Amino acid sequence: MFHHFRNICLVALGVGSLTASVVAPAAAQTIDDKRAQALRLTAQIQSTNQELSAKGEELNAAQLQLDAADAQLAAAEAQVVATKAAIAALKEELQVRAAAVYRRAGTQTGLEDLDARSAQELASREQYAEAQSDADNALVDQLAAAKDDLSEQRDLARSARDDAAVVRDQVATTKAQLDALSAQQQALLAQVKGEIAQLIEDEMHRLEAQALALARATYGVSAGNYQNLPPPGPSTVKAIEFAYAQLGKTYVYAASGPDHYDCSGLVMAAFKSAGVNLPHYSGAQYAMFPKVPLDGMMRGDLIVWGSRGSSHVAIYLGDGKIIESGGTGHDVHVGPIWGKPFGAVRVTK
Repeated sequence: MFHHFRNICLVALGVGSLTASVVAPAAAQTIDDKRAQALRLTAQIQSTNQELSAKGEELNAAQLQLDAADAQLAAAEAQVVATKAAIAALKEELQVRAAAVYRRAGTQTGLEDLDARSAQELASREQYAEAQSDADNALVDQLAAAKDDLSEQRDLARSARDDAAVVRDQVATTKAQLDALSAQQQALLAQVKGEIAQLIEDEMHRLEAQALALARATYGVSAGNYQNLPPPGPSTVKAIEFAYAQLGKTYVYAASGPDHYDCSGLVMAAFKSAGVNLPHYSGAQYAMFPKVPLDGMMRGDLIVWGSRGSSHVAIYLGDGKIIESGGTGHDVHVGPIWGKPFGAVRVTK
């Protein structure tokens, strides 16, 4: 059926090529070429996406290394700062001690006024002070050496951190380039798919025009050739108006509205809106009214397919066109008469 054929062709965009028997050879070749280009682009995108995935994980690893280097550098800097603070505190304490010793020395009497015991105690204190001073100076030297060692470790950590940052930035740059490439490929693929869809749409329009011309030539004969036929009933005008208001609503088996319709459900609902009750079956609808020849149809007649209308029914609009609810997944639409209709009847009410 022609209205099915249009959707089949659109599905073919994704699953296969249109055959030369359906589409003109030149158009089919162009569509096939575009489809081959789309397949190549799809393969390139898949390859790029694989690279992106790998590069993304590489970037994650580089960032982890950089984070670890940052932590090591921060720890080293903290140790250097702490050691500097310890040295400063110790030096301040030594200065306080030295000042105290100096003050005590200034208050001491001459040796001639000291007895032997006092002189011995003074000598012992001076020896202790000298020993303490030597120990303090040694501690300062140790802390200074430790600070120098920690400073060296900090410099190494900073160098390692800088190296890790360089690696991370290089990986990030490569990933950004791949992201840009992927975006370009995706955009080109979308463009090619759009071109394929347009080519198919153009071909469908050409085929629709051919089908409509054939329908007009076959069924568009003036009803004046059949003077003995009854005229369409007044209900047909409102029924057609109702059917037009349902355009775009989807086909659902056994549905009669208000959101979905099958073929006979649409016809039943359309004429019900005009006060005419019809059964929900195309064959029964065909059996209710006077038969008219296909080349004598008038606007509002019912046209059926299948033996005695058993398969499908639509409302004739004139000029070779019908309004119908097509097969599953096909919405209510207007199109040319398709296939080989079984016959037509006239609603006279």
